[in-house]
Amino acid sequence: MSNPIINRTFKTPIGQVVCGLIGHFSDIEKIDTKDYENGSSVSYRTSGHRIELIEFKISQPLYNGETVKDSNGWIWKIEKIHDFNEKLKLSCVLNNYPDKVVFDTAMGEHLDAIEASDDKWTLHIGTEDGEILNSRAKSNEGFPERLENKVGFYQSITKMLKEGFETEIPELRVGEQIHIQYLSAYDKKSPESVNTWLAVNEFKRELENWIGVW
Repeated sequence: MSNPIINRTFKTPIGQVVCGLIGHFSDIEKIDTKDYENGSSVSYRTSGHRIELIEFKISQPLYNGETVKDSNGWIWKIEKIHDFNEKLKLSCVLNNYPDKVVFDTAMGEHLDAIEASDDKWTLHIGTEDGEILNSRAKSNEGFPERLENKVGFYQSITKMLKEGFETEIPELRVGEQIHIQYLSAYDKKSPESVNTWLAVNEFKRELENWIGVW
């Protein structure tokens, strides 16, 4: 995997979660910063795109009343602003982890997730699956309506890796926008709790309401 041009990190007891943008740009510049009620963002402009990266903590307590030790989330809002060919890829993976860390998949309804754990800690990284992306395309909500039925239950622009995810941003037309989110959470390991899994299983609208994105 290429080194991200833009990246954010989240340190955990079992490694470091790195969320980043990979691409080849003739020009990229930071153009804005913004504070939200429960998060902050930095915006960039390339020759073809405007990219806002929002970083936030997941709302606590969770909807079932549980909490997690710590969490971090990222939303990428990408808009095509000029008819200029650029290939964009996003990634969110755990790295620098000890050999004793064990990985597993942890998918759910509308959720793609991986689990990483050792004898003391459990970490989940999650993102929306192809089915919910297609649902958003139907209403042109952060996914181009033109791409309806190009993603679904058996296909997505996001690929699951052992340590996390990679998302290939489709070729957009000028004016089209796309919203991609990655959530991560860790806590003490407990066979009775699914709190870290619940923490990464969030819908776009609920996250935006929590953060204060309007």
